[in-house]
Amino acid sequence: MRSTFLSRKAGFIANVSRFCYHLTMLSKSASVKTRDYRSFDISAIFIVSLLPFIVFSTPSSAAVFKKNTVIMGTDLEMTVIAESEARAKEGFDAVTSEMDRIEKEMSEWIEGTHVSNINKNAGIKPVTVPDELFKVISASITISDLSNGAFDVTWAGMRGLWDFRPGHERVATDEEIKKILPLINYKNIEIDAVKRTVFLKKRGMAMGLGAIAKGYAVDMAAQTLYKLGIKNAIVKAGGDMRVQGLNEEGKPWEIGIKHPRNKEKLIAKLPLSNISISTSGDYERYFMKGGVLYHHIINPRTGKPARGVQSVTILAPDTMTSDGLSTAVFVLGADEGMKLVERLKGVAALIVDDKGEVRYSSAFETKK
Repeated sequence: MRSTFLSRKAGFIANVSRFCYHLTMLSKSASVKTRDYRSFDISAIFIVSLLPFIVFSTPSSAAVFKKNTVIMGTDLEMTVIAESEARAKEGFDAVTSEMDRIEKEMSEWIEGTHVSNINKNAGIKPVTVPDELFKVISASITISDLSNGAFDVTWAGMRGLWDFRPGHERVATDEEIKKILPLINYKNIEIDAVKRTVFLKKRGMAMGLGAIAKGYAVDMAAQTLYKLGIKNAIVKAGGDMRVQGLNEEGKPWEIGIKHPRNKEKLIAKLPLSNISISTSGDYERYFMKGGVLYHHIINPRTGKPARGVQSVTILAPDTMTSDGLSTAVFVLGADEGMKLVERLKGVAALIVDDKGEVRYSSAFETKK
C-alpha cells in the first residue's frame, strides 16, 4: 500500500511544484470570488507571496539545524540546511521575529491589535486595517463561501462557552449555544476593498483568525528564510507546515502523517518539496466527558464540535490555503469535504473518517 501511495504522490507533487511557480505570476486580488466552484483553480482566490522560484539543490558543505520553540500559542519547529550554526541561528531568529510580528497584528487576544479593535467595534463602526490583514480576512471569507459556512472566523463569538484546557474542561450548554449562534455568520463581515475597512455588523460578534493566520505566518516565515539565502527548510507551526527545497541528501523531505488514534503510527510517509501541508484533527485539543470526545474544532453552524472525521490533511500551494481548507473540510465531513477538494485545482486531501477509513482525493491518482 505504501509504494502505491508514494507513486501516486509523484505526479501530484510535480504538478503542484509547477503550480507554485506559476502562482507567483498572478496579480488577482485575494478578495476575488466566483460562484462556479465545480472545478476552481485555487490560485484565483489566494495570492500569497511564495518563494521566487523552485529550489532543487543543496550546498555540499551545509548541515541540518533544528530548533523548537513556542509562538502564536503553538509549538514551532524549524529545520534548515545552512552553512554554519550562526547562519541557522540568523534564520531561526528571523522566523520567530516575523511570526511574532504577525501575531501582534492578527491575534484577537492581544489588546490593541487590529483584530481586537475590529471585535471591540463590532456593531459600532468599521475599522481600517493594513493590506496584509485585509488579505487574510478576504481569504477567510472566500473559504467560507467555498465551504458554505463550514469555515467561519466569526465562530470566535462562542469563545468562553467551551474550554479545552486541562483541568478547566467545560461543555457548552444548549441554551448558551442557542443564545450565541445568531452572532456566528461570516456574511455579517463587511469589507471595503477601497477603504480597506472591516466591520462586524452585530454587537457581540467576534473574529478569530487562528485557523488561517497561522498558516499565513508559516508562509511568511518560509519567505523570510528564502530572503536570507536559506532555500531548503521546513517551518512547522502546530498542524501547519511549509516544506521548501530539498533535504541534506538533495532529495525531497520525507514527511509523515500521524494516525489520529495512534501517534506512534504513521498513515503514510510523503516525499515533499515546495508545498504546504496542514492537518486538522480531533486529537490535539480535546477532553473526554461521559464517554464522549469533545474537541476544539467547532462547527459554526451547530456551535458544537464537528463530527464524522478524525483528521484531515490538505496539500496545497501555500499554507494559508492548506490551513483554512483543513478546517473547512473537517467541519464538512468526509463526503462533503472531499467534494469540495475535488472542485479545487492544485489541492489534494487525505481524510480519516470517524470509522478510521483513510480516503484520498483523486489528485493522488495517476493514469492507469
